[in-house]
Amino acid sequence: MDLKNLQKKYPRFIYESYSCRISGKDLKISFNFRVEPGLSFNPVIIIQDIPKLSLAKFDNLIFNLGLIEMISYWKATCSPTIEIKAGSLNKEQINFWQGLILKGMGQFFFENKIPFQKPKLITGKTRLLKIIFNNLGRGILVPVGGGKDSAVTLELMKKAGKGVQCFSLNPTGAALKTMKVAGCKKPIIVRRKIDKKLLELNRRGFLNGHTPFSAYLAFLSLLAAAIFGQKYVALSNERSSNEGNVKYLGRTINHQWSKSFEFEQKFRNYCK
Repeated sequence: MDLKNLQKKYPRFIYESYSCRISGKDLKISFNFRVEPGLSFNPVIIIQDIPKLSLAKFDNLIFNLGLIEMISYWKATCSPTIEIKAGSLNKEQINFWQGLILKGMGQFFFENKIPFQKPKLITGKTRLLKIIFNNLGRGILVPVGGGKDSAVTLELMKKAGKGVQCFSLNPTGAALKTMKVAGCKKPIIVRRKIDKKLLELNRRGFLNGHTPFSAYLAFLSLLAAAIFGQKYVALSNERSSNEGNVKYLGRTINHQWSKSFEFEQKFRNYCK
């Protein structure tokens, strides 16, 4: 389907709500997204073996995790309006998300040969309180994907005499082996379940392609660090992540923008 017809048929994407509950030893987080008319998605995140905690203090972090999760579903229609009913954003936060879509989705726009999109964001009236975590230790959470970047981080932390807690999303065999070799005895494991309805839309010819996965990991790592009492998140990104790859419609496309120093600065400021 072409962009013009998709946006005409599906003018509004809605981040309706999110929920979380303890299931055994795990934390199960669900998001509710809708695209008018007739489309709905309910992706799930499961964080395994969490400590005893009060879920209320993580509300804002979970809401924001839903915002980055949302992009994977919004891209199917590129609806010109995104309505945030699950919470509220101020003007600066709206600018952050519009900028993330514009730059973080550059490869997606290029691959689909469509114009850059800057959707209008409408937010609800709910006021989310900023939560300050005062009981964090001085531990370091290290995201592990199984590649050389996380191996470099783990080795540097080891040489510096720093204790770390490994974290991995849908870990591959390589990630599990890396954590084992690094001596991570109780890694934090997270399972992300994509709603199968999105995969069906992909098969039907809706828009599909690159999303800023490192930005997703940034928000997920922040939540995991808070839950497990880790004060810092450490990772290694190659310097080439700061460099663009190709020019498209007058803009430089950087398919690794969410690993760039520019994104790191914007993310840090957003989280303050």
